[in-house]
Amino acid sequence: MKAVMIMYDSLNKRFLEPYGCRDTYTPNFKRLAEHSAVFDHFFTGSMPCMPARRELHTGRLNFLHRSWSPFEPFDESMPAMLGEHGIWSHLVTDHCHYWEAGGANYWTNYSSFEFVRGQEGDAWKADPADFDGPLTSRQQDAINRRAMAEEAETCHVRSFAKGMEFLQEHADQDRWFLQLEYFDPHEPFFVPQKYKDLYPGEESTDDWPEYRRYETDEQGKVRGFIRNYKALVTMCDAYLGRILDFFDEHDLWKDTMLIVNTDHGFLLGEKGYVGKNYPPVYDELANIPFFLHDPRHPEADGTVCHGLAQTPDIAPTVLDFFGVEKGRHMTGESILGLLAGKEKIHDSILYGYFGMHVNVTDGRYTYMRAGNRDNAPLYQYTLMPAHIKKYMKKEEITQADDLLCRDFAFADHVPVLKIPGDERYDRKRYYRYSSHVQYGTMLFDRQKDPLQVHPLDDPETEACMIRLLKEEMKKAEAPAEQYVRLGL
Repeated sequence: MKAVMIMYDSLNKRFLEPYGCRDTYTPNFKRLAEHSAVFDHFFTGSMPCMPARRELHTGRLNFLHRSWSPFEPFDESMPAMLGEHGIWSHLVTDHCHYWEAGGANYWTNYSSFEFVRGQEGDAWKADPADFDGPLTSRQQDAINRRAMAEEAETCHVRSFAKGMEFLQEHADQDRWFLQLEYFDPHEPFFVPQKYKDLYPGEESTDDWPEYRRYETDEQGKVRGFIRNYKALVTMCDAYLGRILDFFDEHDLWKDTMLIVNTDHGFLLGEKGYVGKNYPPVYDELANIPFFLHDPRHPEADGTVCHGLAQTPDIAPTVLDFFGVEKGRHMTGESILGLLAGKEKIHDSILYGYFGMHVNVTDGRYTYMRAGNRDNAPLYQYTLMPAHIKKYMKKEEITQADDLLCRDFAFADHVPVLKIPGDERYDRKRYYRYSSHVQYGTMLFDRQKDPLQVHPLDDPETEACMIRLLKEEMKKAEAPAEQYVRLGL
């Protein structure tokens, strides 16, 4: 048996045909749906990028304890556990955050790995002419794009080629796991013109939206972002199709598990927002696409699975497929049981960003609990004190409250630093956004109000959701101060 996971970044399921979209060209996602179970109640866990990837390894939530984070010394790792049981794991990715301070040690858990450089503001190509100080991400990105004039030179296609190389070399072998992880369709929406031409409309030279609200007089910009995003999703679809072709040609459907997923969605004008990280975690961000083919359950292919599941369930699922017991501290559950007829694996789940709303859903209702006026107390627990692109300053680290904390069973009570923090893990970028507290606590009925535009005033239902929230926080070993911050 073998397994392939194709992962995208920032893929909004509402742009995919299997989820009802009629104005984005994604025939291969539609084709994928015929070969897999399509999940309509699959959710993110810890957001955004690296918190989600930490969950892919550890099979448990981390946003209640930490913001953006490297892999911790005490963390369990699904790929490493596969290796311990004689199953080769291989990572191919162009996700640039893997080689920054805040994520630069995840790849050590794989048997082998290959990186593709050049996405976003990755410090890849050099141009010292007229250099007068550190470049912004957008300036570096402009330099990188000079090396990607042809479609074959783009990061996406180079990643695809390396993934295909692994498949071609090892399709006839057994006991391996391939993680082919694309940064697309994350912004910037850099995509060859032929894909844009599929979508007539306003030509936009700006393919890198700012994370903020866009006013009425800026809707032309938003339409341009949407056009470029659709084009990039269609490019993702085209190369997905070539992998599906390979599965067909080599009959991999009979012995290979296939997972196609993303870390979170992306807002493109819904409710006035563009981006992520600052608004409430509406379903456009949280309710994500997920496709699963298990060769042992072909009867599930072409069906829709209504069971509640989320990103921390992926690690136990892969381990289960290979007959490896999940880690002692993994709170996620194997999704494979849902394909075998199990009604549910969760009654409710938590998801969110560090220090912002803590969200709970039972599939029908979603409850978004905001912090108190001061959004405090709030601490980060870590032995890897880093932000996204740089390590924490010594002034931050020396604020560690009582220096070390030994409270957490998931860390085997290893002492960790307890560092005061807030929800803005990168102050320079997010200082201009007001705290999430401004949005307040909200309750939505996802069945009657799927766009989440009419918050409920229903004390009885809210009381039930608060009970679920507390239960799930307890399972996740939420620090005591989180209950205080949330007024619980």
